[in-house]
Amino acid sequence: MDRKYKMVVSVVMVAIGFYGTVVDAEQYPRDAFGEGKKYAAFQVGYGEGFSFGFMGQGDGRTVEYLATFPSFGFGISDIVADDSWYRGNVDVVLEGEFVTGFKPVSGYSAGAALLFRYNFLRGKKFVPYIEGGAGIGYLEFDLFDQADGLIFYPQIGVGAHYFVTDNVAVNGAWRIHHMSNAGYERPNNSINANLFLIGLSYFFD
Repeated sequence: MDRKYKMVVSVVMVAIGFYGTVVDAEQYPRDAFGEGKKYAAFQVGYGEGFSFGFMGQGDGRTVEYLATFPSFGFGISDIVADDSWYRGNVDVVLEGEFVTGFKPVSGYSAGAALLFRYNFLRGKKFVPYIEGGAGIGYLEFDLFDQADGLIFYPQIGVGAHYFVTDNVAVNGAWRIHHMSNAGYERPNNSINANLFLIGLSYFFD
């Protein structure tokens, strides 16, 4: 992975690690998270291909794309670790994936993914999270080293909500986003990308 992206990941993880030491424990977020809580979100972003070294060494590493991710989140756990810096809860997020490639050639991918997200609930307005999951869809990128057709979307990342009203939050995230077909068809050299997202989330009462 490129050096600048390693630096981004390191900064984000250090920030989360020290989060509980710099936030007033009394300033918990509004009642937006917990079992049964729901929210809708819409994110847009940019993906830039890279190689892991052992996979993704073909023309998938040159891919650049724009992405649109509408989603619906649902709390599946109540708040845990109430007195700890990692006070938080677990959400499941159902997400649509719509990708438009513009380099090295134009193309598209469409599908859906299921993510699990852990929210760190020590702040009143700023709520960082980690997430990971996978999805399935269709790819039409016309690459030499990755077959079109059935595609899977494993991914992991970090992000944060920043509440601007009681129900609305600005959202930003970074993910490692993978696309390949698990050997269903050849070639299957994969498309790996650093994906940067920004959007809005609406939390239902």
